[in-house]
Amino acid sequence: MNQQAADEAQRPGRFWLAAGVYRVVWRRLAVPLSVLRIRLLKAIWGADDAVRLIASARKYAVAPLLRALGATVAPDADIETYLVIHNPRNALRDLSIGAQCHVGKRVFLDLSAPIRIEAQATLSMNVTVLTHLDVGRTPLRAQVYPPVYGGVVIGEGAYIGANAVILHGVRIGRCAVVAAGAVVREDVPAYAVVGGVPARILKTLEPADAEGSSL
Repeated sequence: MNQQAADEAQRPGRFWLAAGVYRVVWRRLAVPLSVLRIRLLKAIWGADDAVRLIASARKYAVAPLLRALGATVAPDADIETYLVIHNPRNALRDLSIGAQCHVGKRVFLDLSAPIRIEAQATLSMNVTVLTHLDVGRTPLRAQVYPPVYGGVVIGEGAYIGANAVILHGVRIGRCAVVAAGAVVREDVPAYAVVGGVPARILKTLEPADAEGSSL
C-alpha cells in the first residue's frame, strides 16, 4: 500500500513535467511556423489580413510576428496579447517599439502614419493610438474635417494609463504621464502629468523624482 500510494503521488508530478517539456518543444516549433504563415498571408492577401494573426497570437509569438512584417521590436520589449494593428499601409515598417517597453492587452495601434514607442515606455491595457482623422464620405470632409495624418511618438519612460486615447500628430514627452481615460490631442511636455477629455496638464514632475536611477 505504501508503494502504491507513493506511485500515485508521483503521477501528477510526472504529468506536469511531461507537459512542460511539450510546451517548450511546441513553442520552438510554433513560432517559426507562425512567422511562415504570416508572411504567406501577407504575400497572398496583403498586410491587412496578415495582421489579424497577431491579434489572436499567444504572447510569446507576438513580437516575432511583428518583426516578420517589418516592425522594429527590441528583444526585451514586453508585448501582451490581443494587440490590434489598424491600417498597416507600409506593412509594419512604421512601427518601432524600444527596449524594456510594455504594451498591455488589447492595445490598438493605427499605422496610417508612423508610431514610435521609445525605451522603457508603458502603454497600459486598452490604450488607443490614432495617427489619422478621416470622416469618410460625409459632407464634412470637404471643408470642415479634411483627412489629416500625423505620426505619434511615445517618449522614453512615458506612462500611458488604461483606456487613454492618443490622437494623430501627438508627441508624449520623456517620463510624461497620461492618466487613465484621457484623450490627448496636443503634445505633452516631458515630465508632465495630464488627464481629462481633452487632456490638460495637472502637474509637472521633478526630473530627479521621475527618473530615479532607472533611465
